[in-house]
Amino acid sequence: MNKIVFLVSGGGGSLKFVYYALQTLRINAEVVGVIADRECSALEFATSKSIYFKKIKYNRNYTLELQSELKKLVPDVIVTNIHKIIDIDTLSLFPNKFVNLHYSLLPAFSGVIGMETIAQAKVKNVGFVGGTCHLVNEEVDAGKVLCQSCVPINWKKDQLVIDTVFKSSSLALLGGIFTILNIKTDRNEQLIINKERVLFSPPLPFNTSFLSKEFWEKVAK
Repeated sequence: MNKIVFLVSGGGGSLKFVYYALQTLRINAEVVGVIADRECSALEFATSKSIYFKKIKYNRNYTLELQSELKKLVPDVIVTNIHKIIDIDTLSLFPNKFVNLHYSLLPAFSGVIGMETIAQAKVKNVGFVGGTCHLVNEEVDAGKVLCQSCVPINWKKDQLVIDTVFKSSSLALLGGIFTILNIKTDRNEQLIINKERVLFSPPLPFNTSFLSKEFWEKVAK
């Protein structure tokens, strides 16, 4: 079984998406650990699903707890949703296993946390936004791109924009995870999300028929 670990600091939206998607797709992968640097909703979700979790102290000058937890779990993929820059010594323990999800079409708006990318894109009247799943290296948001989603924008529907970017970016994250795990069960270059045509590059390597209204409502809880 391929093992996925999430490093978290916040609400755990992408954690919930990946957890439920893997359950639905029934592939050889599962979320085996959630590691947080603070109390957060993502830890509550892990508790509710009986996923191993741990709250740790972590910064670039204190790496012992994080490294110890990762060595114990031996993950195949580590999703870095934590609001910290991961030090090079920790990255070197599991080379090409750390991935990050960024809510923009990198290199645009690199270094910006969360959906603040959308606010900055609106200020610049950007015509397309999206999400990028990329490998993590010592430079912020500079690792090799694994999967991107691209969404045309109607700035008159701000809240819908955020929802579409979240959903399409979550799919890009899962696409990146599948790439690292070398899993390919299907091929989807585009989807309709909130009545917008969303493009994915490379194509999503999994069947997307599970993306029902009920599925997204479960992720949003």
